Amino acid sequence: MPPADTQTRNICIVLAAHGSTRRPDANATIEAHARQMRAEGPFRQVEAAFLLGDTAPADIAANIDADTVVIVPFMMSDGYLADAISAKLKEALCERPGTTDIVVTAPVGTHEAVASIARDKAEQALTSAGIDAAGATLVLVAHGSGGRPESKAAGEVHANRLAQAGGFGHVLLATLEEAPFLDDVLAGIDGPAAVVGLFAAPGGHAIDDIRAAVARQNRSDIVDAGPVGTDPAMTAIAVMRARAALES
Repeated sequence: MPPADTQTRNICIVLAAHGSTRRPDANATIEAHARQMRAEGPFRQVEAAFLLGDTAPADIAANIDADTVVIVPFMMSDGYLADAISAKLKEALCERPGTTDIVVTAPVGTHEAVASIARDKAEQALTSAGIDAAGATLVLVAHGSGGRPESKAAGEVHANRLAQAGGFGHVLLATLEEAPFLDDVLAGIDGPAAVVGLFAAPGGHAIDDIRAAVARQNRSDIVDAGPVGTDPAMTAIAVMRARAALES
């Protein structure tokens, strides 16, 4: 396949996300990243497709006008959901004429730059609360799953990278659906902390579950810095994923 910079006129990027029927802001976040990619160029089309929501994979596939389609899973790890939406998109694309190449990238959430986004969000939240990051604990929160290791494993990589880089008193990983559970991790922290969600969009887990866990601690020195997926820098990661896949 020719280098990405020679093909951008005929390429469509599809940001493939979980989506939500209950939290429209979750889908709106991914659509905002797609708009930003369209505005910055140089790809011919950039679309967003969701497992849950109004924009289904088949609907997006029907409107694509490009020779090459690059599916970028806008998710935090490999696993069942990333595979499921990629498969649905590929199936729909194969049923339409005109598309000659379909490329699926690694998910945005496993890119090493996610750690930098988490660091920046934590530092900003701590500074706003008047807390020195050097003496605080950074808590990364992944979804986790008792049956699939990918989410926790991706979180561990980011946590290790941030611990090695320094800047915080401690860096811990917590998960929502397997040990170490977020409530237990927060209860064991002595001193201030910033909690950053390793979630691609502000859905129920990223907002409601983390916010509730922080509130249960009833401490003003534990701050919720929000999910990484809302950060504009995630757009650049999606572009890097697309370019890397095209150049490989």
